[in-house]
Amino acid sequence: MTETSRRDRPASIRTRLLLPIIASLMIFFAIDAYFGYHEMLKSINTAYDRTLLASARAIGDGVKYVHSQLTVSLPYPALEVFEADTRSRMVFRVSGFDGEFVSGYKELPAFQTHHVETLDQPVYAALVTFYEDSFLGETVRVAALQQPVSKDGEYRMVVVQVAETLELRRQIAQQNLRGGLLRQLLMTFVLGLIVWWIVGRGLSPLLKLRQDVLRRDFDSLKPFPTRTSRELFPVVEALNEIMARLNRLIDNRQRFVRDASHQLRTPLAALKVQVQNARQGFVEPLQGLAEIEASVDRATRVANQMLALAKVSELGDAATAEALGERTDIVSECRDIAVECSPLISEKHLDFSLEGDTDHEVWIEGTDWLLRELLRNLLSNAIRHTPRGGACGIVVSEYADAGCRVYVWDTGSGLSPTFRSRLFQPFATGDHSAGTGLGLVICQDICAKIGAKLTLTNRSELGDVPLPENATGCVARIDLKRDTTPHKTRA
Repeated sequence: MTETSRRDRPASIRTRLLLPIIASLMIFFAIDAYFGYHEMLKSINTAYDRTLLASARAIGDGVKYVHSQLTVSLPYPALEVFEADTRSRMVFRVSGFDGEFVSGYKELPAFQTHHVETLDQPVYAALVTFYEDSFLGETVRVAALQQPVSKDGEYRMVVVQVAETLELRRQIAQQNLRGGLLRQLLMTFVLGLIVWWIVGRGLSPLLKLRQDVLRRDFDSLKPFPTRTSRELFPVVEALNEIMARLNRLIDNRQRFVRDASHQLRTPLAALKVQVQNARQGFVEPLQGLAEIEASVDRATRVANQMLALAKVSELGDAATAEALGERTDIVSECRDIAVECSPLISEKHLDFSLEGDTDHEVWIEGTDWLLRELLRNLLSNAIRHTPRGGACGIVVSEYADAGCRVYVWDTGSGLSPTFRSRLFQPFATGDHSAGTGLGLVICQDICAKIGAKLTLTNRSELGDVPLPENATGCVARIDLKRDTTPHKTRA
């Protein structure tokens, strides 16, 4: 694997989970170590300050006012502390009644009263103050004891300071810090292994799903089992939905190819025979051209209707919801379709009428191109089955409960009992010379997409409906949902 491909490869889920956890632990441990180190120093200071206080008291007990001057007598235990070979250095200073230097190390700064205000006081006696100061460039911890000394029958205070450099205290705190960090690093490593194992165990259903996908045949669209973990269930549902969509899409395309090859075979074969007859002189040229024109028209009509059927059938759920979310003026669409079909109406010398509630806009739910396709197919069927010199038309009728009905009627022979049983079957037609049998299938699919209902019946079987008196043939009734939302423009 090249460096570029390794760099472009996305990180695994394990890595995405493990790295933030480890990083969070490291940040937490670093903050804990920082505060733990300072807390450890405070604890060590509290413990070691006891030694400073004991030394200061031992020295303070040796301070006497004799012969009008202060003298300091250091006992052997106090001297032993200062002379011991340790990893830190201890010094002392004794200041007189007025702060003057009496004994010890003059380089140690004298005690100032502001130390009492700025430094933390431990749990020891109130007469002692602990603080940090500088001695010969080194930071030292100082215990300043205010020791009462009798002078001429009254007690006055002298200050005994004992200071210790911080090497030993810091070394002890650093040793504890290193030990704590080592334990924390070991804990992080063990926790990382545990998280790695837990995440791997948690991802096993996902890996199993991956293996199921890879083991499948390339043409298998069966749904995946939904018995899986709760987190993975939406993914499996989405995959099954995709499989179902692909299955419907492939079925529609296969049906389209099968039906197209079946339906176009006959007019193309007839067209070939008609061309051969015309070339060989079996028919008159004008008759042969008329027959060829009729065959071409039929093949074109089949192709157009099959393309329309495929377009409607492949309309997905999202597009269906979008189509339902739009609104259309059905009266305007009826007028447009009447103008579009006017050449067919004129060719058969038919009387056409658009009646009903057509003096105002009637808004219904559904996108305009689907409604135009629906009306175009129904009106084309009515024109095709109406005899020359007859009549056909459209009636728009509003009714209560936000409903609207559109009637497409004609003066043809109506529906036969044999044809009615296979009314909405593809390529089922009562007159093969007049249609392909796809128009009603397209209409039914469109109605399913826009939430409408299509009913075909004979006029004689209908009761009191707002139809003209000359409407004697088949009547197609469309029940639509009216959109009563105010102040909207046309979609």
